[in-house]
Amino acid sequence: MIDKAANFIKNCKEKTAIIYDIDGDSIGSAVLIAKTIERLFNYVPKAFIISHDLFSNEKGIFKKINDNKINNVIIVDIAIDEEPKYILEIAKKSNVLIIDHHQIHNDLNKFNILHVNPFFLKTDIEPFKYCTSKLTYDICCKVTDIEDLDWLAGLGIINDYCGEQWKEFLDRIYKKYPSLKKGKEPYSFDSNFGLIDHMITAGYYYAGLRGCKIAYDTCLEAESPLDILEARIPKARILKKFHIEVQEEINSIIENWKNYAEIYDNEQLIFLELKTKFAIKSPISTILSIRNPSYTFIIFRKVGDFINVSLRRNDGKIDCGKLAVDATKNLKNAGGGGHSPAAGASIMAKDLEVFKKRILELLA
Repeated sequence: MIDKAANFIKNCKEKTAIIYDIDGDSIGSAVLIAKTIERLFNYVPKAFIISHDLFSNEKGIFKKINDNKINNVIIVDIAIDEEPKYILEIAKKSNVLIIDHHQIHNDLNKFNILHVNPFFLKTDIEPFKYCTSKLTYDICCKVTDIEDLDWLAGLGIINDYCGEQWKEFLDRIYKKYPSLKKGKEPYSFDSNFGLIDHMITAGYYYAGLRGCKIAYDTCLEAESPLDILEARIPKARILKKFHIEVQEEINSIIENWKNYAEIYDNEQLIFLELKTKFAIKSPISTILSIRNPSYTFIIFRKVGDFINVSLRRNDGKIDCGKLAVDATKNLKNAGGGGHSPAAGASIMAKDLEVFKKRILELLA
């Protein structure tokens, strides 16, 4: 399957588009593919960020792919198989490669789509821990020499808490860039490598999809991770500013979250609405769940007519991925899913109380 994916990329001689998500694992994956194709064919593929209007007929990526007559579409780190009808439409006109490591909902290999996921592979690494950027790196290594881009895979490893599983790989990166290892936890976020990931993800937290594009462009322009860490290039300096402001907001919320949380079942279930201009529900969810592993956190933030939700539980007693799916089932313009300890969902704002009631009933 990895060989088939490598052959797919070898045939991306023209009109290729990459669709990616907002975090370090997805951005690292997208840039790895973009740089690999650039080295092979001397052009940089178009890149689109996932969004609510992803497949809108009026303005979404689906329309852009059709209008530009894209030959090849590569989707990274997005569980697009949860609702496959849209990608099946794209596959009628374009060759499609999906590289992902989320729980599989539908095997899209049955539909003339190359769907690569560690759940399909024989590997000693737990599929969730075989992050998309590392899988993408392993694929691209079969296409051309990209050893100098290994730090982009490392970015995803740090982002997805996979450092313990990939210590040997990270050590190879640290041998080239010793300063990245500095910190109390060199295989996690308390390191300079973790700081780079924070800077990358701060793009989205601070400025939404515009900031995410800045983060993608920063990684695309960087010749080494030090260009980002030391803010050597202009867009890295923008990300550094974003990170400082976002981190101050995160620290304030973490310190005071109990003052405005809804707490149920002797602190076993927490609903927490974030009223902040920054899209920081994911890091807030992660930090709070690590510090309180026996709590189920449902953390949400309203964006326009929608509410974005993060679900977290770190002791393994609740499957957050299943909870997200069940709580959004049959709600209009809603969906959810993810891993057991961490999942996400999106619902319409008018359905918030229905969603909360479902969570309470499902956990009763």
